Amino acid sequence: MAFLYRFEVCLKEKDVMAIIAAANDEEAFKHLDVELEKFYLHMPEIVDVTLREKKRIGKNTGFILDEDERGW
Repeated sequence: MAFLYRFEVCLKEKDVMAIIAAANDEEAFKHLDVELEKFYLHMPEIVDVTLREKKRIGKNTGFILDEDERGW
């Protein structure tokens, strides 16, 4: 079974959202680091990482990402 994880990543310069698919929490956090390293030319300074949402992957699963309405 796999899950979709929605992370809020607070970088020194700005906050970003990351969506990761993984089998468990430990793998999700590890893969988040991999995706950040792949996305940015130079790894940004990470101030904080917060897991905001976790959903089982299946039919009719998704996230709404709205910068003005963060849902917390």
